Amino acid sequence: MPAYSNVLVICPGNAMTAGPEALHQLVAEANALGQPAQIVYHPFHRTFETPGPYRKHGAPVGRYADEPGTLVVFPEIFTPLALRVRQAEAALWWMSVNNFTGVRYGRPWRDRLRYWKYVLKGQRPWGGVRALAHLRQFAQSDYARAFLAGHGLASEPLSDPIPVYTEPAYVASLPPRLASAQRTDTILYNPTKGAPITARLMAAYPQWRFRPLRGLDREQLAQAFLDAKLYIDFGHHPGKDRLPREAALHGCCVITARHGSAANQVDVPIPERFKLDVKDAAFVRAFGERVNEVLGQFEACARELAGYREVIAQEPQAFRRQVAAAFRLQGPAS
Repeated sequence: MPAYSNVLVICPGNAMTAGPEALHQLVAEANALGQPAQIVYHPFHRTFETPGPYRKHGAPVGRYADEPGTLVVFPEIFTPLALRVRQAEAALWWMSVNNFTGVRYGRPWRDRLRYWKYVLKGQRPWGGVRALAHLRQFAQSDYARAFLAGHGLASEPLSDPIPVYTEPAYVASLPPRLASAQRTDTILYNPTKGAPITARLMAAYPQWRFRPLRGLDREQLAQAFLDAKLYIDFGHHPGKDRLPREAALHGCCVITARHGSAANQVDVPIPERFKLDVKDAAFVRAFGERVNEVLGQFEACARELAGYREVIAQEPQAFRRQVAAAFRLQGPAS
């Protein structure tokens, strides 16, 4: 018998990014395991349709209700709403630590100002993270776990798998595609993450082809990864981001910044030499050395990410176990 009469997962309405999709995945997995769960769109007084790309998850849509026997799961951007829960049990799912803190790894004073603007607008609690200590905490990444632990809060793991790409049939179809891939010396990047840093690198190395990942559906994105040798990501890595995982799963080598979730070897387990400090005086030169290594010795470098790819392929099973534990479901979840 499920531990909760219902689980409500709060999601911003009409939002289509990795976080909202993970919320729909959570609802789908909970129902598959026998725990009634619904997605609830915010603002609560408005009516929203499930975005087209997320309908495949089959997440039922419900209405917000603060009732005994209900668990209400909020993403970390909705901490003030979580603090208003009185009858139900409330939990926070930390998918993006930096969305809460406002940290962008630029000028520290700007990060602090950004956070206090959130507080003054009522978007963050006056008491900071410690004001959330009575809520359940779910951590999407080890980065989030460590952040919460640093404020004295224990958390439970709840890490979303990559939609489609980690489904068993898709994973099974990958080996022959990887073996036959005709890769070019292309460097892929996300134009919405770390844009100033990428622009700096493009100016320093005009001889290389940099390709932005823009306007692609999942099939086109997969093909882009199969056609290239390298994916770079110098964004702020607020959680265990999907694009580095998607790139690695499709055989790309990966170079990241050395901050946020990319700073540890749990969330982004790639060789340390492929993690660069963007503030180091030798950053641009070090980037050139790593790219030359990847392009010149691609197969050897790619083999070093085999363990990362195996972890990614096992994420659906891990997620199932974590959801079962999070919602205190009885019996094994495999």
